[in-house]
Amino acid sequence: MFLVYNSDVLSENEFRLSENDRAFQYGDGLFETIRYENGRVWYWPDHFARLTAGMAALQFNQPEGFNTETVFEGIQQLLSANKLINQPARIKIQVWRQSGGLYTPSSNHAYTLITARAGHAFSITEKSLVGIYDAFRLTQSPVSAFKTLNALPYVLAGLYKQQHAIDDVILLDTNGNLAECLASNLFWYSNQTLLTPSLQTGCINGIVRQQLLRLAPSIGIAVAEGAYKPAELVHAEAVFCVNVMGIQSMRQISGLSLKGRKADFTTDPLLNALFTQLQR
Repeated sequence: MFLVYNSDVLSENEFRLSENDRAFQYGDGLFETIRYENGRVWYWPDHFARLTAGMAALQFNQPEGFNTETVFEGIQQLLSANKLINQPARIKIQVWRQSGGLYTPSSNHAYTLITARAGHAFSITEKSLVGIYDAFRLTQSPVSAFKTLNALPYVLAGLYKQQHAIDDVILLDTNGNLAECLASNLFWYSNQTLLTPSLQTGCINGIVRQQLLRLAPSIGIAVAEGAYKPAELVHAEAVFCVNVMGIQSMRQISGLSLKGRKADFTTDPLLNALFTQLQR
């Protein structure tokens, strides 16, 4: 397999990180996970906009020639080198600060790395049992909306999921409000309204989250972002999480009785129309 490191195509065996690399030492960087399917890099402008906004928040200097066109060309080159052009793929872009300094960096220049692996088609699946993880609560910060290389809250939440043999977890913010799921944004549907936690909870500003909030009003679904307690989900007609790889409906949440659950993306005409819009 090949990768693109600072615009150079290398084999995986050629790629090396030094022991004082800031991604390794401090998690001083960002990443984007992108879906490639049907010959298309999905939501590319939104991914690049979020990545560059995160770089600005971390005060990175953009590498010379780092723009939407050149990075996109690197992705296409990599897909071809890894023989992924004709199948779904999962692309990851990582950007981190160059080596030097301790907590205080000696440079704001950045390294970039693009990888691509075989993926799967965007789909609707179901999570049978989801838990609520509140041992590590999220809070809004200057970088909370971005995908940073410091992912310890999600690692701990993943361990909780594994230890309790459940399909996913919902994370809370410091006020006990719903925030997001382990690797996706949380939504629920009620009375023709799509609801989701606001970015003030510390959740990631997910790319498919952005698409749903933009598309829903065009097909007659109202949208609402806010601070909501877990009990808000009890009477929801549908509860689900979304990321660039798909939509995952929730059948059961530990400690909550989903009494109102009656809709899904195949039977509800508005939700089905929303799913169709996401595929265009």
